[in-house]
Amino acid sequence: MLTAGLPAAPARALGLAAFAAVCIALALAWLARPHDTPASPPAAIDTTRMQRHMANLAASTRPIATDANAAARDYIVNQLRGMGLQASVQRTTVQKSTVQYWGGTHYTVGVVHNVVARLSGSAPDRAKRPALLLATHYDSGKTTLGAARSALPAAALLETARALSAGQAPRNDIVMLFADGEEVGALGAQGFAERHPLARQVGLALRFDSMGSGGPLMLLDASNAGGSVLNALPDAAPGVEGSSLLAGLYRLRPETPRVGPLGRLGAPALLFANTGKPFDGERTLDTLERLETGLPARLGDAMLGLARHYGDADLARGAHGARAWFTVPGLGRVQHSAILCWTLAALAALMLVRGYQQALARSEETVAPLVQGFFGVALVLLAARMALWEQREEVAALTRLSDSGPALAYTIVGGCLFVAGLYLMRRFMGAAPVFLGTMAWLLVALVLALLIAPETAYLLAWPLTAALGAWMVLPRISHLAARVLVLAAGLLPALLLLVPALGETWTALAPRGVYLPSLAIAVLLACFASLFLLLPVGRYVAAAMLLACAGCLALPTQAARPAPIETPALAPDRLVYFKDMNSWRAYWLAPPDPLDSWSKNLFPHLAKPSIHVDVFGWHSPRQWFSVAPREDAIAYPEGYLLRMPRPRKEGGPRQVEFTLRSKNRAPHIELWAAGTKPLASTVNGRALGNKETIWSMSVYGMEDTLLRFTFDIKSEDLLAVVVEERIPGLPTHLLPPGAPKRMPGTGMTISSDVLRFY
Repeated sequence: MLTAGLPAAPARALGLAAFAAVCIALALAWLARPHDTPASPPAAIDTTRMQRHMANLAASTRPIATDANAAARDYIVNQLRGMGLQASVQRTTVQKSTVQYWGGTHYTVGVVHNVVARLSGSAPDRAKRPALLLATHYDSGKTTLGAARSALPAAALLETARALSAGQAPRNDIVMLFADGEEVGALGAQGFAERHPLARQVGLALRFDSMGSGGPLMLLDASNAGGSVLNALPDAAPGVEGSSLLAGLYRLRPETPRVGPLGRLGAPALLFANTGKPFDGERTLDTLERLETGLPARLGDAMLGLARHYGDADLARGAHGARAWFTVPGLGRVQHSAILCWTLAALAALMLVRGYQQALARSEETVAPLVQGFFGVALVLLAARMALWEQREEVAALTRLSDSGPALAYTIVGGCLFVAGLYLMRRFMGAAPVFLGTMAWLLVALVLALLIAPETAYLLAWPLTAALGAWMVLPRISHLAARVLVLAAGLLPALLLLVPALGETWTALAPRGVYLPSLAIAVLLACFASLFLLLPVGRYVAAAMLLACAGCLALPTQAARPAPIETPALAPDRLVYFKDMNSWRAYWLAPPDPLDSWSKNLFPHLAKPSIHVDVFGWHSPRQWFSVAPREDAIAYPEGYLLRMPRPRKEGGPRQVEFTLRSKNRAPHIELWAAGTKPLASTVNGRALGNKETIWSMSVYGMEDTLLRFTFDIKSEDLLAVVVEERIPGLPTHLLPPGAPKRMPGTGMTISSDVLRFY
C-alpha cells in the first residue's frame, strides 16, 4: 500500500485535536445564536410629574360637589386615560348616620363621584385571583388646599399607575380608587365598598393619606391583616415605620385618617400616612410650599414598591384577628397575634400567684407585708398621679418647646423620685412585697389593655413576663454576678420596648397636645425598676440616680423657647354672606377674630363681636355682624309644606311632610330640627331614623333634586326645620374694593329659611 511506510498519528494528539474542534464549534454556535437584549429597568416614579399633578390638584379647595372638585376629578380621569387605562366615574348616593357625643343623631346623604381604574394582571388565572386595591381621595376640606392630605397621595397614585402600566404587569389585577367625599365622612369609600362590583374582588386594600407635610411613611392601621401580609411589609416598603401602639393612640384623635369603610370589604386593609410637620386644626397650613422636599419621592417609591410586591403576592380574602406590630432595636420589625398577649398575661398571672406563694412560705410572719406592699405601691402610683396633675401646666409647657432636653430631664428626675419611693417602702416592708405589689398592678394594667386595645398590650406583656420569670429564677442562683445577669435579662424587654415607645409617643403626640400616653409609659418604665429591689445594690442605684439628677441639673442649656407658631401664606376667607328669608334681609358675618383695616369697612362702629339673638338665637356664637345689601340672584331655599295633619287619636304621633329644592344648586345643605325630637324621619322614601333623637342632617351634591321629607312627631309638639344652603364663594360685587388676597375657593354664601309646623 502507498501508506505502508508512513508513521501513524499518536492517539493523544488526535484526542486533543478533536476536543479543540468541539470547543471551537460550540463557541461559534454560541456567538451565532441571537442574544436576548438585557431587560430594561422597571419604571420608576417621576417626581417632576408628581409636582405638576399636585400643582393642578391643589390650586383651590375641593370640597365635595363643588366646581373645583369636578375639575380635579376631570384632571385625574384625563391623566389615567392618557396612560391607556380604562378609568370610570362611579356616581352613587351614600347614606350614613352618626351618633353625636351629646346624644343627638346626625344623618348624612351625599352624591359621590369616585374615579376607579383597573390594571389587568399577567397571571393566567388572574380572573380567579383576588385583586389589590390602591386607594386615596382627591377632595379637600373647605378651608384647606389639601396639598399633602389629598393632592400628594393622588399624584403618587397617578404616577404609580403610570409606572405599573409601562412595565411588566403584576400577576394580580390592581384596582385604583380616587375616592370622593372623604372629608365629610368617607362617603366615597363607603360608596365603593357598598356599591361597586370590584369591591367583592379585593384581596388586600392599601389606603394612603397624610397627617402632616413631612416625615416618614407610617403604618397607622392593619385592619383584618394576618401575619402573611405584615411579614411582607419590610420587603415591600423598607422605609415604613410605626407600631400598633402608636396607631392605637393616633386613632383617639378626631383628625386622624381611618381605614373606614374599606375595612368592611372582607379583606385585609392597611392604612399608610406620614405624620411629620403636623397641620393645624383646620389644616390651613396644608400647602405646597410647606411640603418637605423629599416627601413626594418617599411616598411615590413606597407606594410603587407596595404595589409591585403585593401585586405579585398570593392574596386571600377574609379577616384575621387583631395583631401587634412593633420594632425591637437590634432585631427589626416584629409582629404577632394579639392572642399571644393573652397567653403571656395568663403565664404572668400564674408566676405572680406562685411568687406570692413562695414569698408567703419564706416569710415567718403573717400575710400583712404582702398586703402592705400591694396597697403601698397603689399609694405611690396615686402620689405620682397627683404630682403629675399638679404639674400639668408645666408638662404642657414642655410640649410647646422646640427642644426636647427639658422634657428628658423632667422624665429622669421624676423617675428617680418614683424609684426612691419604692426603696423607701422596701425599708419598711421588704423587697419581695414591694416587687410583687408592683407586678400585680402592672398585671392589672395589662388586663385592661387587653380588654380595651389588645394590639397595644405587647408593651406590657413581654416585659412583665420577663420580669416575673427573672423573679422565679433568682432564688435558685447564689452567685451575685449571675443574679445581676438574670436581673438584667428580666429588665431587658422593658428597656427594648418601653424606652423607644416613650420616645416615639412624645415626639409624635406631645406636639399635638397629647402627652398623657408618654407620662403613662414613663411610670410603667419606672415600675420595672422595682427589679433592683431584689438585689443588695441599693447604694449603687442611689449613686446612679444622684448622678443622673446632677447631670440633668448641670447640663448647659440655653433658654428654652416655644416652638414658633406657623401661619399660612394665604389665610382662608372666613367672611360669610348670610341671606335670611325670615327677616328678609342679608348680613355680613365673620368669626370673632381681630379685624383688619379692610374688614372694618364691613363692620363699622362695632367695638366687639356679640350674640345676635333675633337672627341666630341665644345659643349662637359671638361673631361680627352687620347688615349687607340683598342680592336677589341668590335664591332662598324652595320649601313647600305638603301635610301637617292633626293626630287621629289624642296623644298619638302625627306625620308632617314637606319638599325642599335648591334653586342655587348648592353643593351642601345643612338641616336641623328644633322644638322637638322627631320620632322617625325619611327622605325620598329612605328611612333615616326610627327612634326619638335630636335630629340634624347634611346633604351633599343633590343640585336641584327635589327632596321629600317626612317627620313623625308628638302631637302636642311644635316642629321647626332650619335649612341652610351653603355655597362656596361670596358676591364679590357687593364688597368694598381692596380686599386682601385669600385662599382660593374660600368664603361662603348661605341662604337660610325656617319651616315651621304648628
